[in-house]
Amino acid sequence: MTAACGSDEMNLLLPSWFSAGQACPLCWESVNGKRENMRKYHVWFAVVVLWVTGVASATGQEMMTWTSTEGRFTVQLPFVPINQIQQKTEEIPLQGTDKGTRHEFWVEVDSGPEFVIYFVMYDDYPPDSTNEAPQVALARSRDVWVKGMTLVSDKAIDLNGIPGREWTASNDHANMTARQFLQGSRLYSVVVLSSKGATATLTSQFLNSFKIQ
Repeated sequence: MTAACGSDEMNLLLPSWFSAGQACPLCWESVNGKRENMRKYHVWFAVVVLWVTGVASATGQEMMTWTSTEGRFTVQLPFVPINQIQQKTEEIPLQGTDKGTRHEFWVEVDSGPEFVIYFVMYDDYPPDSTNEAPQVALARSRDVWVKGMTLVSDKAIDLNGIPGREWTASNDHANMTARQFLQGSRLYSVVVLSSKGATATLTSQFLNSFKIQ
C-alpha cells in the first residue's frame, strides 16, 4: 500500500499531530513545526482518566501508571505534572457517512534540542468497517506510519491473544518503535518517537507496561 504525505489515507491512520496541515513529520521537513503543533493542542481531562499513580522504573526515573477507563487500557508513562499529559479526541471520516473516533495521549520528554515522545492512540471504527484479517489491517497501518522512513524490524505479536505487530523504523532525523493491537474494531497504537540524538531509555518499560483490560 502507498499513501502520499498529507493524503486522506495517511491522515486516517496517523495521529493528529502528524497530519494537521503542517509539513509531514514522517518526511521530516520540519521537526520543530511538528513539536509546536503538538504543544498547541488544548489539554483536557474530561473523560478517560480513572487514576494516575507513581511507580519506580528500572532506570531510576520515576514512572506513573496511566489508566483509561474509556480506552480500557493501562500504561506506564514518564512522570510529568498532570497538565503535561496531552490528550485529544476527534472524529475520523470514513467511506460514505461512516465515522470513527480517535483518542490520543502523549508525553514529550525534552532534552535541549532533542526529544522523546511516548504516545498511545486508539481508534474505534464501526464494526462492519474492519473486514480484513487482523494481520493484514495491522500491516497496512504499519506501512502508513513508516512512510518516509526505513523499516528496520517487524514481527507479528499478540497481547493475551489480541493480534498485534511490533516494528521499528528510522530515518536521518528520528527513530520510531511501535506496537499495535487490533481488538475487534478498535486499533491500539503504542509508540515511542525520538530524535536521532536522544536516548529513549524507557522504551521497553513503556511498551511492556501496556495492558488492555
